[in-house]
Amino acid sequence: MMTSYSYRCMNHEGETLVGNLEALDRPAAVEELNKRGLIPLDLSSAGPTLAMRLNEPIDFLSRPNGRDIFAYLRDLSRLMKAGLSIDASLKLLIGMQKKEGFSRTLEEIREKLRRGESLAASMTGYKDVFPVQITAAIQAGENSGTLGDSLETLAASMDKSLSFQERLQSALIYPAILMVMVVATFFLVFTFVLPQFAPMFVGNEDKLPGATRLVMAIGEFFSNYWGFLVVAFVAFVFWILAVRKDVRLRSKVFKSLCQLAWLRRWLLEPDIIRFLRTLGVCSASGLALDKSIAMAIEAIKLPHVAEELTGVRTQIRRGDLLSNAFGKLDWFPAVAVQFTLVGEQSGRLGVMLGEAAGIMAQDFETRLERALGVLSPAITLLMGAMVALLIGAVLLGIMSVNDVAL
Repeated sequence: MMTSYSYRCMNHEGETLVGNLEALDRPAAVEELNKRGLIPLDLSSAGPTLAMRLNEPIDFLSRPNGRDIFAYLRDLSRLMKAGLSIDASLKLLIGMQKKEGFSRTLEEIREKLRRGESLAASMTGYKDVFPVQITAAIQAGENSGTLGDSLETLAASMDKSLSFQERLQSALIYPAILMVMVVATFFLVFTFVLPQFAPMFVGNEDKLPGATRLVMAIGEFFSNYWGFLVVAFVAFVFWILAVRKDVRLRSKVFKSLCQLAWLRRWLLEPDIIRFLRTLGVCSASGLALDKSIAMAIEAIKLPHVAEELTGVRTQIRRGDLLSNAFGKLDWFPAVAVQFTLVGEQSGRLGVMLGEAAGIMAQDFETRLERALGVLSPAITLLMGAMVALLIGAVLLGIMSVNDVAL
């Protein structure tokens, strides 16, 4: 039986490396490390020791981002199409990596390949780095004997997706900065500026316009309870973090949000696109539909959606058609149902599912870009109007007091 060992070693350049490997026993683990050209300093079967943890790279600096994974898939495709074996290609790519955590992950994948596992199976244990969409596409390439082409197609698709995400992030920078500045300005005005005007209005509260009284009341509330508001904000942040960690709580929250018609489409469509794309790749690779659905469900982010799609898998096991099962879900897009039906009738289910995902993705990106194009000027106008109302209410109050004095 194989045992997992954590190690701390030194290479020929004098660098200290930490990682994990599987071996039959301790002597076999030492022998494996020597084969890699490493000098064992510490070896433990009870998990990483303190010295190992101190030598581990900082996690957020060593984790690969989307561009790192894209470059890895692109370069692996090019090396394999040039005639290199998977082992030789990985060896070259490992030496090219600048992030130690990613390099260690690729080294562990290479070791699994040497033990006879497929590339897709070797990458399955690293879902935080290689999501199910990637492993499904690679498995399809391995099953069809066109791994190089599949990697090239996957890299091209990932490049397009990353480019859209980068455009989205760039488009959100200005609205985000604007929102932060406006919130900070309002907090300062209501907490510290407006209370300075309060003595001017003492004794004339009944003569003040309603807008002025409202603004002064808000300012007084902020001035008296700003500490409570800060605590409430911190509590809200912790609640958000708890929602992310607790699957049941996250399921309830997002299920409630999806009840709102104007928000449902924005929340559901990214998950549906990922599901259809993964299901299409798995089906096209020759996997059984039941297993394909199981793999595609892993790409789902919203827990309640995953639960309902698990019900679809149950219906398929009972002999129902996939298009019928999709049609019973009131939130599932009609275009996806129709493409699924055509795929079943033509015997090209995987291809048609991929087409449906592509159409939905293009439509979603178009609508999102339009919404972002409207968002920035809308926020600017809204915040400008709020500032104008705030200043106008104070000026009206000052003018009212002057009228009373005259």
